[in-house]
Amino acid sequence: MLKIGEIVGPHGVRGEVKLIPFTDSSKRFCQLDKVTIRKGNQTRELNLAQVREHKNFILMKFKEISDRNQAEELRNWEMVVPYNSAVPLPEGYFYDHQLEGLEVFDVNDNLSLGILAEVMHLPANAVYRVEKADGASILIPALKAIVKAVDLERRRMYVAPMDGLLE
Repeated sequence: MLKIGEIVGPHGVRGEVKLIPFTDSSKRFCQLDKVTIRKGNQTRELNLAQVREHKNFILMKFKEISDRNQAEELRNWEMVVPYNSAVPLPEGYFYDHQLEGLEVFDVNDNLSLGILAEVMHLPANAVYRVEKADGASILIPALKAIVKAVDLERRRMYVAPMDGLLE
């Protein structure tokens, strides 16, 4: 399942929740009738009554949730969709699950740096955590100046690290 947002708490007293969207297309939430939320191994399906944007959040009202206390119980639940219903991305853009597990190579000498273990979304830009064969990690900024190519078929990423990045 693909995470498209996270419920960060209640909004008001009538059972609305605030969701941080993990998608550039916040309009997609308005097209949903039902949603699946997940926390750990638990999943739950909820029916949407209302969706609206508010600042950087999506406010949602579910038919099954009627008050602030019930909404509070949904804090830190992730909203997920099956991979096959994900919005297609433009060329050159990838979902995290497509990148995690790729072998990362230095384009300068074609040597493997390790396996992309995690995509971290930080305020300035995303950062790839690459696990080296010895268990150590290196952090690579997800910038076009550094990431030169992604080959999903061969499960490889090619990067041109800046001086000092690999030390």
